[in-house]
Amino acid sequence: MDKRWWRWGMILILPAFFLAAQPTKMADCVLELYIIPERIELALSVPAVDLGEPRRVNGRLYYERINAVQVDYRCNIQDDWEVRISADDLRDGNRTIPIARLQWRTEDGTYQNMPASGRYVVLARKRDHQPRTGLRYSKKISYRLELRGDEWGGTYTAPITYTLFVP
Repeated sequence: MDKRWWRWGMILILPAFFLAAQPTKMADCVLELYIIPERIELALSVPAVDLGEPRRVNGRLYYERINAVQVDYRCNIQDDWEVRISADDLRDGNRTIPIARLQWRTEDGTYQNMPASGRYVVLARKRDHQPRTGLRYSKKISYRLELRGDEWGGTYTAPITYTLFVP
């Protein structure tokens, strides 16, 4: 008879044990991200570019630096942002060479003249990178300056500004 009580006791105790092991209260958690920080980045691979020694191509004298600077940029803002290039005229003291004579191109493009001093040209736009906006992108820029023969000798410099513009 002890064995029967033992079996009945186990049959009654085991379900009670499993019921007691179940959680008595449950709660849901809702995770909300209120703020994802804006990420606006612009970086250049070099602080200055030297166009090097001149070379003659088809009878014309050029200064040229292929892949002179790499521009890295990223923006996760919904507005229509742009990466812009602007520059001032090349100067050596009082002597100038108009910046529009300097040509630039991306590694997959053709040379085009720099905009006149005080103006800009667009290197990249948000719409160029849809729908994967917010990722990091890079463009390599080459520069070329053709000498026309009306320049004075000297060491000419010009600031070239890259701007990540967000309205």
